[in-house]
Amino acid sequence: MKSKLDLYIKEGWAKARTTGTEEDLDMPFPYIPPSIDGLFRTLYYWDTYFTNIGLNADGHTDWARENVDNLLFALNHFGCVPNYTRKGGADFCSQPPLLSLMVRDIYMWLKDEEWLKVAVQGLEKEYKFWMTERITPIGLNQYGCNAKDEKVLLDYFDYASDRVTLDKNLPKEEKLWVAKNFVAEAESGQDYNPRYDHHNSLDYVQIDLNSHLYGLEDFLCNYFDGKDKEKYEYYKKQKEKRVELIEKYCYNEELGVYCDYDFVSGKKNDIICTACFLPYFYGFAKEKSGAKRVYDVLKCKGGVVACQDTGDREFQWGYPYIWAPCQFFAYNALKNSGFECEAEELRLNYVNLLSSVYEKTGALWERYEEDGEAKDLEYPNQQMLGWTAGVYRYFCMQDKNCEHKI
Repeated sequence: MKSKLDLYIKEGWAKARTTGTEEDLDMPFPYIPPSIDGLFRTLYYWDTYFTNIGLNADGHTDWARENVDNLLFALNHFGCVPNYTRKGGADFCSQPPLLSLMVRDIYMWLKDEEWLKVAVQGLEKEYKFWMTERITPIGLNQYGCNAKDEKVLLDYFDYASDRVTLDKNLPKEEKLWVAKNFVAEAESGQDYNPRYDHHNSLDYVQIDLNSHLYGLEDFLCNYFDGKDKEKYEYYKKQKEKRVELIEKYCYNEELGVYCDYDFVSGKKNDIICTACFLPYFYGFAKEKSGAKRVYDVLKCKGGVVACQDTGDREFQWGYPYIWAPCQFFAYNALKNSGFECEAEELRLNYVNLLSSVYEKTGALWERYEEDGEAKDLEYPNQQMLGWTAGVYRYFCMQDKNCEHKI
């Protein structure tokens, strides 16, 4: 028998489904945004992966496919998958490249070869964006900024400074620098966070981004195996080269885990955050015990926090905040690395947190602290369906021994 929370989610998918407003792209299909109402009523890029996990679990693969088709439409419109599917949704940035994971899941459910062929064309277009617009001199990729116009960047500086209380009396050139770096943070999906020394994200290559791009290269390599020898060899070489570079620049020998790398100063980062789980999620890490090291630093009684306590000022993607996508990546990273007990501990802690808060508030939330829904920070904490519901339903499925291979 389904719980009240399960029924709330099941009914919520239909309530959230929309065709958008005049501000949104005129997309070919209805879609499921993160929220039933509130701030998040358009289709956000990386949120959609976790929404789709829940839709698939609840028998709405047709709606999940519509979400993906809309993102492919937006990709063809903008040349990248936009941060969100508003008419100006790519003006600033994209978001973590999870489209290949979404395409893989839809194909696993529907086995539609013609659909997959078209989707792969989109994935190659996305790959080109990241490899031309977000490549660094050391051969790895970084989150970046699409905005070039000074007025647009200065407006973004004002927006960011209101959210995190920046000094507004800076010279124009410094404001532009700050804005570009904060846009790059936003492209990581983690706006804003304490992963970098001085919010200088454009000095870094990020371990999560390069792990996701490895996943994209691996997907394309496998797809073209037996279909196109030249492309198969190309993507095979690309993913192998990426792993070599990640090992060289992002593996922190002292910590025994993978972290971001400051290629400007030549410094390996020592801040552990949930991005550090991604090499174990994708399975290319040379030594599996690092997954448990990351977990031991970040675990709490509600799952894992987004980032270790840096002693810095609060940011919503820092300590002590708990986010759904972090739980999903951490859980699968631990399982892939052989840490079944830790993965199960995380799963149960997160499910229990969401269940207990739902009993008190009658809602799911965008983010949490280990004792309840998170306090307002940067903007009011939002009632959420989207990734919170998606990861919850995915975790509930694991209790029934349902397989979801990564």
